[in-house]
Amino acid sequence: MAESAVGAVLGNVSTLAVQETTLLCGVSLEVEFLKDELKRLQGFLQDANNKRRRGDESIVVLVSQIRDVAYEANNAIEAAEYMQKRNRLKKGFMGAIARYARLPSDLTTLHEIGVEIQRIKRKISDIFESANRLKIVDLGNTSIENVHLDDEFQLDYGPMHQNIEEIVVVGFEGEYKEIAGKLVEAEKSLSAISIVAMGGAGKTTLARKVYTSDRVKLHFDTIAWVTVSQKYKVIDLLKDILKQIVERRDESIDKMDEYEVGKKIHNLLFKKRYLVVLDDVWETDTWEQLNRTITAFPDATNGSRILLTTRKEDVARLVQMPTYVHSLKKLDEERSWELFSRKALPSYKRSAIAHVDEFEKLGRKLAKKCDGLPLALAILGGYLYKNLNKQAWTDILLDWPATKNGEMMQNILARSYKDLPNHYLRSCFLYIAAFPEDYEIYVSDLMELWIAEGFIPHTRNHKLEETARKYVAELAQRSLVQVTGRSEAHGWIEKIRVHDILRDWCIEEARKDSFLVVIDKTSGQVGAISTDITISYRYCYQHFNGQNLQASRNL
Repeated sequence: MAESAVGAVLGNVSTLAVQETTLLCGVSLEVEFLKDELKRLQGFLQDANNKRRRGDESIVVLVSQIRDVAYEANNAIEAAEYMQKRNRLKKGFMGAIARYARLPSDLTTLHEIGVEIQRIKRKISDIFESANRLKIVDLGNTSIENVHLDDEFQLDYGPMHQNIEEIVVVGFEGEYKEIAGKLVEAEKSLSAISIVAMGGAGKTTLARKVYTSDRVKLHFDTIAWVTVSQKYKVIDLLKDILKQIVERRDESIDKMDEYEVGKKIHNLLFKKRYLVVLDDVWETDTWEQLNRTITAFPDATNGSRILLTTRKEDVARLVQMPTYVHSLKKLDEERSWELFSRKALPSYKRSAIAHVDEFEKLGRKLAKKCDGLPLALAILGGYLYKNLNKQAWTDILLDWPATKNGEMMQNILARSYKDLPNHYLRSCFLYIAAFPEDYEIYVSDLMELWIAEGFIPHTRNHKLEETARKYVAELAQRSLVQVTGRSEAHGWIEKIRVHDILRDWCIEEARKDSFLVVIDKTSGQVGAISTDITISYRYCYQHFNGQNLQASRNL
């Protein structure tokens, strides 16, 4: 990740408007110096990362030092750019002075930036000395600033218009029919169906397939889906359900208290046959909490149902109503291969693959290694789809760790992450961890955030938005994000979600490299920071509607 940190910094530096020497004085020259020095660091970092991967622990400290100084350099440079933007936004007499002269406050800020750059230069010098002692060599500049989008992202549009749910439901045809049948059976009293399995086994995918089926939608008068997760607020879940079941948009919902929302839901559902899906439930008292002020979900003896997904069997059995518990089994060997092959060797591409039978032989062995977990099969298949050479497939098979499922997933994710085409895309992927658990992310919002953070490079013949959209498509094609919505007009990905397991991995990876730290306002910080060393963080300087904001640490 440290290589990504330096790369992202250089991408930002190359676009900064440092030409206004009347404002920046000698600072602009110092910025250019930092840019050149960071380019040199990138060359050293390649060799350092290679040695670290081979198990040389003495390199770890050097890599972390390079990461820290990259962030510090970025912070100093962005402070200078922020100062420019702030002065350009000022209006009236003081704005004219700020644009064409140097105010005392500017001189103070410029001095502070200059002092900080001098300190960073000394740290860079020390790093070069350490690199020489450790016999780290400069492998050369890898053209960090020049990203050739068309060469890196050869997107195949065969799988592009398939949602991840459409692919991963492979192997669950029998379970789909059984659960759908339970939902629409003749039993009149309110009852629940619980799908139980470990993380990555396909619970949510199966539930969504049932929920969106014509058979289920036609059977129920109204349906609603909420994702509960480990941390939730009852009133937020109830408001979400209410907004889905009202016939027209009602802005007054946001102003209601918990009792009012529950009563409104009760009144709307009392005369209707309804289905409510509670996805990713962790606590045994969730159903009780949802009905604590009033019975929001009435039993009108009309065949209404609750569909629940959970990793815990005790949660599945403690819903206070008749409950059918379906323990979702892992995929067998043949179904595992079917899912894996759809991702790694899609039918539309097989005719163009030389010696496809040899890939099949290797692929079946790799699919078996995934132990029937759909998430592992999809991500590994997406990775190998991008690496269609026999040596790569053979190497993975030979290097496969004899580990438990959790560790297996970690290894698959790490391999897929490192295989992303450039440091910009790796930064974009880690940044998704900033969104809440199980959050449905609007791609338009995500792209704006990526661009604001400097994660999207300027490339010839492509607008920033076009590049960002290609990045989203690349992550989807590798099954690193789940597509939950597309534009009917263009086929573009409009909404995505990231699996809990992937998000947890991103949080930990980002925390280790001080790229981003997620703080949960209800339980405190996720992933504690080590306090025995000093860690540098990225800072983000932002302005909104002409009003200057304080610099904020990316947490």
